[in-house]
Amino acid sequence: MIIRFWGTRGSIPTPGPRTIKYGGNTPCVEVRIGENIFIFDAGTGIRELGNALLEEFKSKPLTIFMFITHTHWDHIQGFPFFLPAYQSQNSIHIYGPPGRDKSLMKVLQDQMDWEYFPVAMGDLTPNLEIDEFRQELAIGATKVTAFYVNHPAMTLAFRLEHNGKSLVYLTDNEPYKYTLSTNPGGTPREEEFSEQQDQRLVNFISNADLLIVEAQYTLEEYLNGKIGWGHSPIESVVEFAARGNVRQVALFHHDPVHDDAMVDSMVLRAQQFLKQQKKEIVCFGAQEGMTVSLE
Repeated sequence: MIIRFWGTRGSIPTPGPRTIKYGGNTPCVEVRIGENIFIFDAGTGIRELGNALLEEFKSKPLTIFMFITHTHWDHIQGFPFFLPAYQSQNSIHIYGPPGRDKSLMKVLQDQMDWEYFPVAMGDLTPNLEIDEFRQELAIGATKVTAFYVNHPAMTLAFRLEHNGKSLVYLTDNEPYKYTLSTNPGGTPREEEFSEQQDQRLVNFISNADLLIVEAQYTLEEYLNGKIGWGHSPIESVVEFAARGNVRQVALFHHDPVHDDAMVDSMVLRAQQFLKQQKKEIVCFGAQEGMTVSLE
């Protein structure tokens, strides 16, 4: 299982000298398992991924499995620029959560309306399938499962398992313990519910070989007006990773306000926490272009 990061930034692209190390493209992660190509999210990073696939495979037909966590713009805005989707020999299967008022297909279709983009979805490969993801999917010997997380949209985390190795892709999630249990009007029942929901997430990520997880804020930033925004303080992220006994943590979905030095400091903070917990977990900041191999 080979994982490559094509976009690691959250919310909005942030190109420029401040973000050279970790990158400015919005979320996109490629996973190769044998000849199968899996893509998680279609932020602006997917454009360069598409170009790389065309360079590698030329006109050879591709079968691509794409998993969209949710349809906030930073996770879908790159899809209209994904060139393999315009080639009729390619087959692309897109899976994601159902929308509240619109289907996944309708949301992707609408962002390519003529008011926003010059090419319509109908001009893409005829071998394009868009399905709402249920609980589990088998693609050959690879199993993909999903888990609903706490974010202001229907949002999924994905777990991919193959040949004894596991990857969890968890982005745009907020701990329930802050949104419910710290509510001044909260009740003991709400606190119990929040603990149960957070534990369910820990169970989902448990023993993953690699956890790709958002770490958008420090705790200080989070508590200063960002509760309810649907994102995590880094302290909660590494706490969950430690409780779940994951093997590696890739800190991801970097805040657009954070420059490389700030992300460096957050990675160091996470590593220090894990050391204090006496957890031998490899923790690093996901960088655009970085490759991780799970063998």
